[in-house]
Amino acid sequence: MYPNNKHTNTMKNSARALFILAVSSISQLALALPDDWQQEMTILSDRAEIDRKAGTVIYEGNVILTQGTLRIESDRLMILRSGNTLEKAVAEGNNGEPARYQQQVTAGKPMTRAHGDRIDYFAARRQVTLTGDSQLEQDGNLFSGEHIVYDMDKETVKADGGTRSDSQATPDSGTSGDRRIKVIIQPQQATDENAES
Repeated sequence: MYPNNKHTNTMKNSARALFILAVSSISQLALALPDDWQQEMTILSDRAEIDRKAGTVIYEGNVILTQGTLRIESDRLMILRSGNTLEKAVAEGNNGEPARYQQQVTAGKPMTRAHGDRIDYFAARRQVTLTGDSQLEQDGNLFSGEHIVYDMDKETVKADGGTRSDSQATPDSGTSGDRRIKVIIQPQQATDENAES
């Protein structure tokens, strides 16, 4: 007795559909960037001071923190943890050398890079705040100012020029001594469709 051809074809089509679904799921997982907070954290420094009650650790001297794609370089770094989870990192530069931050926020996109006199990295809120002669570069676009807030989830950047003291004010900075921000935005690349027409 031969099996029913209709039933056999249905089973083959179902198996083929499941195979295609499985392969596409694997490829999507491969493209997805794992959250950095789930990766192992490594911190190198010259000195460290631990306060277990407060849940803080202060690292000093050529500090380098890495966790997944996250990298923070500074002269001084304070880490605030809740259990095994990083809540906040505060990085500070020294002697004119800024603290530096870089991270690949989205798979397939270039690294976001930033520097400033002080960097506050809020892991849970997925937010970076830069203070003092700050600069952030994302997708070739450049933001400079005294205060920059970068929200990774909302993909927004807010920049503020801050205020100069009277001794720092210059004629082109305005009568109030307010500093100005600088934003450089790269032109959009033509799509393949536009290039062909």
